Amino acid sequence: MRNKTKLIRIVLLTICFILLSGSIFSAVAIVPYTTYTYDVYGWMQRSPDAYVPLTVIDSRSIKYSYNNGASEITRQKYEFTDMLDLNGPMDIYVDDLEHVYIADSGNNRIVGLDENYNIRLIISTFTNNNGIPDVLSGPKGVFVTDSEIYVADTEKSRIVVFDKLGNFVDIVPEPSSDVMPDNSIYKPVAVAADRAGRVYVVSSTTHYGVISLNRDGSFNGFIGPQKVTYSAIELFWRRFQTYEQKAKSIQYVPTEYNNLTIDKDGFLYVTTASIDAEDVLAAIRGKSKSGDYAPVKKLNPNGSDVMNRNGFWPPSGEVKVNMRPTPEFPINGPSTIVDVALGPNNTWSIIDSKRSKIFTYDSNGNLLYVFGDFGDQIGNNQSLAAITYQGSNILLLDRASSSITVYKRTAYGDLIASAIQNIEDKNYEAAVDYYISILQYNNNYDSAYVGIGQSLYRDGEYLAAMQYFKNAYDTKNYSMAYGMYRKEWIENNVWVVPLIVVLLIILLSKFFKFVNTYNKKGQKLTKKRTFASEILYGFHVIFHPFDGFWDLKHENRGSVRGGTFWLGLTVFVFLYQSMGQGYLADQNPYGSSYIFEIFSVVLPLFLWAIANWCLTTLFDGEGTFKDVYIASCYAIVPVPLLIFPTVILSNFVIGDEIPILVMIGTMAFTWLGLLIFFAMMVIHDYTLGKNILTTIGTIIGVAFIMFIGVLFSYLLTKVFTFGYNIFVELKYRYWT
Repeated sequence: MRNKTKLIRIVLLTICFILLSGSIFSAVAIVPYTTYTYDVYGWMQRSPDAYVPLTVIDSRSIKYSYNNGASEITRQKYEFTDMLDLNGPMDIYVDDLEHVYIADSGNNRIVGLDENYNIRLIISTFTNNNGIPDVLSGPKGVFVTDSEIYVADTEKSRIVVFDKLGNFVDIVPEPSSDVMPDNSIYKPVAVAADRAGRVYVVSSTTHYGVISLNRDGSFNGFIGPQKVTYSAIELFWRRFQTYEQKAKSIQYVPTEYNNLTIDKDGFLYVTTASIDAEDVLAAIRGKSKSGDYAPVKKLNPNGSDVMNRNGFWPPSGEVKVNMRPTPEFPINGPSTIVDVALGPNNTWSIIDSKRSKIFTYDSNGNLLYVFGDFGDQIGNNQSLAAITYQGSNILLLDRASSSITVYKRTAYGDLIASAIQNIEDKNYEAAVDYYISILQYNNNYDSAYVGIGQSLYRDGEYLAAMQYFKNAYDTKNYSMAYGMYRKEWIENNVWVVPLIVVLLIILLSKFFKFVNTYNKKGQKLTKKRTFASEILYGFHVIFHPFDGFWDLKHENRGSVRGGTFWLGLTVFVFLYQSMGQGYLADQNPYGSSYIFEIFSVVLPLFLWAIANWCLTTLFDGEGTFKDVYIASCYAIVPVPLLIFPTVILSNFVIGDEIPILVMIGTMAFTWLGLLIFFAMMVIHDYTLGKNILTTIGTIIGVAFIMFIGVLFSYLLTKVFTFGYNIFVELKYRYWT
């Protein structure tokens, strides 16, 4: 009773919110970018703003801020104008006290700000271990623990450690040359440290993974090297190369990382922008769950990628990607990921420097929202270098403008964060309330439907959960919910399934017995054959192809009308498949054209018949066009007989059982191929070898006819266009 009351409450609230509010977008501030997510089919879904710009600190030390969320802007000069003159900053980090640290690379220093962005320290000079005055040189990375500041002093190839007051503590020197690969120059650009004191370094010229060092600089090893890829042609030629030739050929090395951070459990999050664009794009389009070509990874201490990629799309940044620029998408290629930051509630964000966008994901790899854009308006960026979280706020570092933009989470963003927090805390009922509130703002937010569906699933309301999963196109969870619903139904109706199976076996056995008897009587029939006998003869042909096709031609056991019936039945089954397939088996949300379904059956058969008849006429084939057409139609009989039941069964199977239906469909078309091959062999009275050659020739002939047809259509279009242009010219010249 409690579950039913909860279900009614959820449904009513959801309906009310959607009907009353539709999609209410955030009106906190006018922002120069669009916030969106992607659905399961790769279509952009606009959403309310999860973050809006709060403050911008630029190289002139001017603070821009929205007044209580209003769209007008005020400017406030800092007192330390000259001190915060950033020059090409490369990294930013926020510690547990919400203090901000900036790697001001162009000025050879680290700048520390308090939680209100007032300067608290500047580190540029220090006295090193040997008591000698020293300076930082082009630092590109900074990381802060509870008590220490780690600086990737890039140009001096070292890691320098300071305490939280900016006092020098230690230098983690460059690893010894005997452990580094040949021709590798140690240039640390990013650094992190764990609670055990191990230091993790990304070097810009090291291709073998993250460098793990002890505090004294001793080398622990490489963590998480990237995968080396070869093309099929390269792999083939390398098999025949000598050792010397391989040494002189192009050297393939793993792609390098460009940034990293570490979580409280010691897992490393690393990013790279040097994976081949085609490989990244293939992984996105294939919805890959693997990290082989992922631009961001989560590495355990052993270097294995353990990142969850359970969302609709792999967490690789932009989903709608073209390899060539178009008017709609002028920026081409996959995202250029340059940094990753860990947010509250196990969320994390990556930045795309190519498009100046921020992509935020939850711990399962679900895309929560995307925001940001390229430009110089407040809230947009020109060349993103780094990202970090300050509580719930996001700080973005723009290298080109030498500025820091602070983004504040909106009420919509707070709802998402609260829902995720309750899910992490296993407080599912509270999470449902937040998800329902999220739908008040955005009824296209798939994660909310999934969250509500999961709560209903845990409460045993499987049928209602299925509907919510279906709204989010979440086939995996839908399959699980349907599996449990089906199990419950079978347990409550345990006699139904066996009864249906027994009845089907009895009916099929009686039907085939009747067909077999009827076809045997037809062998002795001398009078004109009925339409029913011509149809039923198809069942004899598919099981006895040699004598079946022989009698089809020489004994007239079949006819054009009988063959056309089976062709029409196949068309009907394909039309039924396009309309009646189960949700899990039909992943096309837009359906298909009835005209297309008809032509997908009729056109290939007629092309085959025409090409085969034309070719076999030249090679002493005994079959006429009528014979080829009738035999081809009877060869198609297994397709409707097997496809029709798979369409019915597709409404009762779960996701793991779909391959069984695919196998049955494959068997139907394989059977068709064998029958049509033997049909041509029999009606033309060919040997096996000759039939193989003419079959290959027929396939080539079909391709040639299609080419001629496309060429003719193109030329016909040109002629009509030319004639229409002449008509329009004459109309404007003489009739207007």
